[in-house]
This record gives sequence, C-alpha cells and structure tokens, in this order.
Amino acid sequence: MLAPLSLLSFFYGWAVSARIFLYTHRILKTHSLSGKVVSVGNITLGGTGKTPFVCLLSEMLRAREYRVAILSRGYKGKFQGPFGLVSDGEQILMNWLQAGDEPYLLAEKLKGVPVVIGKERWLSGKYAIEQFQAEVAILDDGFQHLPLKRNLDLVLIDSSSPFGNGYLFPRGVLREPLKQIRRADAIILTKVGQSGNNIKLKENLANILDGRPIFQVDYAPTEIRVWGEKTPLPPEHLKGKKVLAFSGVAKPESFWQSLLNLGAVIVGTKTFPDHHRYGQKDVEKLWEKGAALKVDALVTTEKDLVRMEGFPPGLIPLWALSIQHSFIGNDRLRFEQFFFSRLGLEQ
Repeated sequence: MLAPLSLLSFFYGWAVSARIFLYTHRILKTHSLSGKVVSVGNITLGGTGKTPFVCLLSEMLRAREYRVAILSRGYKGKFQGPFGLVSDGEQILMNWLQAGDEPYLLAEKLKGVPVVIGKERWLSGKYAIEQFQAEVAILDDGFQHLPLKRNLDLVLIDSSSPFGNGYLFPRGVLREPLKQIRRADAIILTKVGQSGNNIKLKENLANILDGRPIFQVDYAPTEIRVWGEKTPLPPEHLKGKKVLAFSGVAKPESFWQSLLNLGAVIVGTKTFPDHHRYGQKDVEKLWEKGAALKVDALVTTEKDLVRMEGFPPGLIPLWALSIQHSFIGNDRLRFEQFFFSRLGLEQ
C-alpha cells in the first residue's frame, strides 16, 4: 500500500521542485504590485492557524492606520470569475458558498478590510490597490502561490504536529520538500501550548533556516458566539458545561483541547471532513445526539458556524468558540519590530 503512495509522492515532489525552479529562475512569469505584499502560508496541508494569523496581521496594520486588503484564492467557493469582492470592508457582498468559508469568516471579522478572492491574486491585488488604495496586501495561504512577488514570506508551523510523518503528499502532509522552508523570511510556531517539543523543534528549524527568526504563538479564546443571538458569552462560560463538540476542520484535536483548557466537559465529539457543508440531516443528528447525552450546548468552531448559515436554532444552544493568536513572552515586540522593519513601514 505504501509503495504506490511513495511513488506518487516522488513524482509530486519532482513536479513541485521543478515548478519552484522555473519561478525562481524567472522562466515562468511573476507579477509585482505597487503596494507591499505579505504572504501567510504553510508547508503542510491545513490546520496551522492561518486564518487567525491573517486577522492578527490585519489588526496590527490597521492599528497603525495602514490600508490593508486580504487576497484569498477562495478555496471551495463557487465563484468562478478572475476576481471577486467578498467584502468592501463595510458590507459583505458574497455568501460563504460563493466565497468559501475562510474568506467569508475573514470578511465577518475584519471591519475596514476589503477581502478579494481569485486564483490570479496579482489581479485581485491590482484591483484592491486601485479600488481601495490598499497599502499592504495580505496573501492568505500564499507560500505556494509563486506568480505574485511578495515583500515578506511568513510560514506557519503547527508545533504539535510540525511535518506529519515527514513525507510529501499523498503519502504524507508536506506540500513541498522540507528544504523549501528556506524560502520563508520567518517562521511562526503555532499551538505551542499543545506541544511538548518546542525547544527541539526550534533547534531543528534553526539548522535549516540559516538565521531567519522564529516566533511563537498560541490560541487564546476571545468569546463564545451564540447561534441566533447577537450578544456573545465570555469564554469562561464553558467551565463545567457538558458539551457535544463537533467540527469539520483539518485538525479538530486542537479545538477539543481549547475546550478542555476552558473547563468544558466534553461528553461526545463528532468530526466531519474539512470544509464540510452542513445539511439539514447533519444538524438534526447533532441535535438528537446532544439530547441523548443531555448536553448544555453543542459547540463548534467559527469556521464551522459559517457553514451552518441558514439553519434555525434548535432546542439545544449552539455555540462557536472564537479564538485569536497570542504571542508568547516578548515575541510580539520582537515580531512587530521585524515585521515593520522588513516592510519598510513606520511603527
């Protein structure tokens, strides 16, 4: 079983390396934007926390009154045009089915920040600069998007499971050979509170990165969104509550751990495929299971809540835990100094 996967991984790795060579040697055309471009990406398949980190960068720039736009591919969205406006920063102009769940969630959370989707992100970026005078474009999931030049490449690594089994897709979760991480300008280690090997991981990465900085962040809960209500609850409200936790994200284990850290009593879990589109039967089965377990609430992620749009509230409350990234120790100060200096922006 492993032999065919290993063979496929070999050819996949060869194709990826060839593509990178063609772009780095300017055989394939690249495009530049007049504004600054920051790429937030990873070297593995999903689950590193890119969406909350994009939010963090946007808020960091907005706090200093820089005009920001998000450029996303619109993964799993139905929109087919060259580029499309999910949000102009004031109004959301697409639903999640058109835009994809991640761009839609970014549009919900980031007021004053346009979100533009499209496969050719240099076109999306050109539009954002012309239409909204964006000074900084954040390229969401952009490490592998080589047609657009960037000023800064930030790569996120999940501390709890950095590189899976170490193999390339499809045998493993690596999207590129590990040596390609040298293209990054900095590494962000995420979920550091859920890992016991951070020191060793940093040592191993330091040997690869040749002096490039490494920063650490962990998830910090901000609020509980209540389905059907405008007023959120504090994260501490989960303490002692019996919950049925469900999610359709790449790595649900970190979500379960966040609930446990808040004192929730998880009496049942249900996992769905990543980016799962919830149907009426899914919701009814969750309500039935929750009732059988006599839970206080069903709890999911914000990204999952986006994909439940349109369903009426049930007899059991439905909550979504909202999280953000928080830098560890003095890493926020270190990161801000690095970030604004490398972009040539004033702090």
